[in-house]
Amino acid sequence: MGNDIVLKSTSLKTGYYNKNKVKTVIGDFKNLTLEKGDFIALLGPNGVGKSTLLKTLSGELLPISGSIIIDNRNILDYSNIEKSKVLSFVFSNVQIVGNLSVKETVMMGRYPYVNWWGKLSPKDDALVIQALEDVGAIHLIERKITQLSDGERQKVMIARAIAQDTPLILLDEPTAHLDLINRIEIFQLLKRIARKHQKSILLSTHEVEMSLQIADKMWILENGKCTIGTPDAIISEGEIERVFSNKNIGFDTNQGTFNYCADKTLFSYNISIDSNVEITEETRLRISWVEKKFLSEGCVRSDTPDFIIHLILDNNSKNLVWDISYLNTNKRCEMDGLDLFKTILKLYTR
Repeated sequence: MGNDIVLKSTSLKTGYYNKNKVKTVIGDFKNLTLEKGDFIALLGPNGVGKSTLLKTLSGELLPISGSIIIDNRNILDYSNIEKSKVLSFVFSNVQIVGNLSVKETVMMGRYPYVNWWGKLSPKDDALVIQALEDVGAIHLIERKITQLSDGERQKVMIARAIAQDTPLILLDEPTAHLDLINRIEIFQLLKRIARKHQKSILLSTHEVEMSLQIADKMWILENGKCTIGTPDAIISEGEIERVFSNKNIGFDTNQGTFNYCADKTLFSYNISIDSNVEITEETRLRISWVEKKFLSEGCVRSDTPDFIIHLILDNNSKNLVWDISYLNTNKRCEMDGLDLFKTILKLYTR
């Protein structure tokens, strides 16, 4: 392998054997490659085999066929201690046994390197401190791991993986139980780690929009196959829309975001803007919200709409107002998007 390639698989098939040693193939992948500094998001619907692939790449599960090379050696040739020096694994919900402190928990990542007397060195202690600083959790160093929030605990587990000092870090849905702010923080710190320490990081996740913004590459699993590409290539090729869209959710390729759709059509509409209206950033955002609100309610744009909606500058108040035409009725309401929808709904259902 090249100097920058940390992991490479060839003709890899993943799956499992039942009690009668009958094999079930879940994934069939030609060539998967991770290079130094890569931050890669592994995505796909539930049950598609993301965890199985991660566990196979880590050596926890044997491949059905094919080979996995990490740091120029077949993963099957590594002893457990040797393997723990080339890859670390962070799970979504780790249960720490015992009343360990944060420092003791992170120090567990250094155990593959203990000397013959089972003692950790000052270097190990320094690496633990550095790892906690890298994830912004140095202030937690004396706290008990059981006293931490989910977000804090996950940062500590990532610090343990950093302290383990492996070229490859695998993470299985590390943000699954976190709130939005913590999910963003975890994504950002993982990317910083990939850049700062030139680690190869592969994480499975359901955070599609976040992955599109932050990941270097995406591996998308579907029907036992893996589509690989940069976020812009994945979007332009329609992979996100094809894999993740259905009647209730659609992907906006221009915005790189998902829109939530209703099951049934409510009414059709068309929005236009008067020429004397100055389109500020606030106005643009509010119009965008109206479009998304209408879509979520089952309203569709049309050239022959039920409702004609015109954004104008009111001559008297000098405020922006919605001018609404429906059948032989004309109504006006303030710029507020919810007020617009409620006004239209009253006209539609009366």
